[in-house]
Amino acid sequence: MQKRYILVISICMVILFSGCGKKSPPTPMRLPVLGGINDFTGEVKDGVLFLSFSIPTKDKDGSDLRGLGGFKILKACGSCMGGLEPFKEIILNDNKGFTIVNGRLYVYDDDLMKGLLYSYKVYPVTMKGTMGASSNPFAITWEDTPSPPTNVSAQGDDERVEFKWSQEDGFTYNIYRFEDAIYPLFPVNQGPLSKPYFIDSGLENGKTYQYEIRKVTMKGGIKREGQGTKVEATPVDLTPPAVPRDIKAEKKGKGVQVTWKENIEKDLYGYNIYRVINGKADKLNDEEVFEPIFLDENLPEMRYVSYYVTAVDEADNESEPSRESIIILKE
Repeated sequence: MQKRYILVISICMVILFSGCGKKSPPTPMRLPVLGGINDFTGEVKDGVLFLSFSIPTKDKDGSDLRGLGGFKILKACGSCMGGLEPFKEIILNDNKGFTIVNGRLYVYDDDLMKGLLYSYKVYPVTMKGTMGASSNPFAITWEDTPSPPTNVSAQGDDERVEFKWSQEDGFTYNIYRFEDAIYPLFPVNQGPLSKPYFIDSGLENGKTYQYEIRKVTMKGGIKREGQGTKVEATPVDLTPPAVPRDIKAEKKGKGVQVTWKENIEKDLYGYNIYRVINGKADKLNDEEVFEPIFLDENLPEMRYVSYYVTAVDEADNESEPSRESIIILKE
């Protein structure tokens, strides 16, 4: 009995200390260590407060950030009772309640009262719900925003829209273009406009664009932009085709054949042919001619006449006349 007991103990000791086939303890998965956000800021756009910050891409140790789930934004009213309270929870996979542009996330707050001081902080949150370090704080005392501009006009031109409005002292202006029902975060002008005139170019002719022009002022180091005046305009094609070249008139049987070099404009529609007698020009075609050739078979009883051609585009813009080609009808 004693031998059997000693044998069992020996077997247990061998199993306990034997390294053969023994697995190492599993290495725990490294959890993301979220660093703080240091560029949290705000500005007043369209009469409401827009908050924004750059989305972190690195852990505190400098490695690529993994496991970022979203953000928690806290808000406090400095003139009210209480401290920072939850304002908005952002879940990146939901794509709701925020906009990301060039790696920067934007949200807005439209629940503010004049004269009160508001402060905000944002915290990154992992997918497991762990909060990272706090951002820098942002604070603003809310005031009434500038009123909409007056006497605003928008006139469509060739691939552009021209704006005019009444200038008021102490304000600059921003112009926003709405496309495909997407709210524009940034104006079409590169910087605030100090003069009441602007041209938005590079547009599509025939398309109607919606705009909003807003006053801008700076107070407390924060740009404050009020609600805007809405206008719309449609650019129109006002550029005629090039003047047709190489006009040539020559007799063909009992008529006169007029030829010219074909225009290359993409929006070219056709041509008009004119016959000139004693300085008076008459258009010979009822509808535009589509090929660079025309036969005049109804000749006048004149010794000589001349012809010229114009080009017409799809917007009905007509070019300047080509040079005239003179032909003798009777010797």
